[in-house]
Amino acid sequence: MVNFFQLLSAILDNDPDRLLISPSEKKIVASYGESKTIQLKDYKDYQSFKSKVLLTLENENIGFGSLSFDITNDSNQNSWSNFPLGEFTFPSYVFIFENNTISEYGKNDQLKKQILESSKEKKLTRSIPINNDNNHSPWIDLVEKAKLDISKSNIQKIVVGESITYENLDIDIKQTLFNMTYEYPDCVTFLFKNSDDYFFGSTPEKVFNYNNGILITDALAGSIPNKGQKEDQIRNMFNNSILQKEHNIVVEFLENQLLKISDNKVKKSKLKIKSLSNVNHLLLELETNVDKNNFFEFINLLHPSPALAGFPVKDAKEWIKSNENFHRGLYTGSIGYVEKNSSYFFAALRCAKFSSKDKNITTFAGNGIIENSKTNYEINELKSKFEAINRSIKVN
Repeated sequence: MVNFFQLLSAILDNDPDRLLISPSEKKIVASYGESKTIQLKDYKDYQSFKSKVLLTLENENIGFGSLSFDITNDSNQNSWSNFPLGEFTFPSYVFIFENNTISEYGKNDQLKKQILESSKEKKLTRSIPINNDNNHSPWIDLVEKAKLDISKSNIQKIVVGESITYENLDIDIKQTLFNMTYEYPDCVTFLFKNSDDYFFGSTPEKVFNYNNGILITDALAGSIPNKGQKEDQIRNMFNNSILQKEHNIVVEFLENQLLKISDNKVKKSKLKIKSLSNVNHLLLELETNVDKNNFFEFINLLHPSPALAGFPVKDAKEWIKSNENFHRGLYTGSIGYVEKNSSYFFAALRCAKFSSKDKNITTFAGNGIIENSKTNYEINELKSKFEAINRSIKVN
């Protein structure tokens, strides 16, 4: 039996370029080196970008993809200069651990040996957490504006995001990723590295999984801080709050989108509580049968959902573009990988971008706002989300 965290430690020590870790499934997908990269830098080139990716996948076994929150918005991209609007990389070597079995794409015997023969295992190691003494006053003002604009328009919900940048800070990215994996076992921890920039996080939300003709997506929305409540207490809090309405908006949107690509019935799971160490979410999975692995179409229909943008999605995206004071880039974007008959993409949440060259780190978080949202409650939830990121970061 392979020791999961010992294997993860060895994979991290060998500096992967792309990494997705699902502790609950005991699954790790890591890529090293690049045989080819296809980038989207201008939205007008999207169809060409898509065609090149699909053509390349005819001769490749796996490709790792990232798409920004809004691929039509190519303004003020300076802070995301190493991460274009869209990108697919085709690695020279991929190491996969799943179902207690190791598989590979490509060949790198030396690297495989280094990974498998390592006996070191990292331990959960924290430094003093990054101090978030930000009073979030600009964000609070934006929340109030969102509530006012919702009351005067057809918009029902807006996800208002915030970014915080810490200067002159060096972090141990390997230890940070290990910490995140250890602390958030029900999330997918990810790393996308380009040049000197690292985009990473632990997301509780999948955009979709497609495998063996079955397409599954998450309706994850509504947040209540986790203070050790019992499940029936949490359910009562959700039932007696406006958060249930917020979640219903997401469920209805995703069901309607799935019906556009499938003639089959959309199956819905029972409503669940997804409890993380810092927050509780409402979660409902939707599933349908689809013949082909049309992952670009899946992304186009399911991302961003109202859980990431608001509702109606188009109007909420325009509001975000006009009002947020930072460029979201890959924050709330879609990241994942594609194989011949399967694809797995996740919403880039609870995340950060670190520049090893400039020694700065930017963390991201946001809340879904509706007309009756209570600002004091929202600010506490936002702080909880930033804390979830900051507490895992290992500062050198």
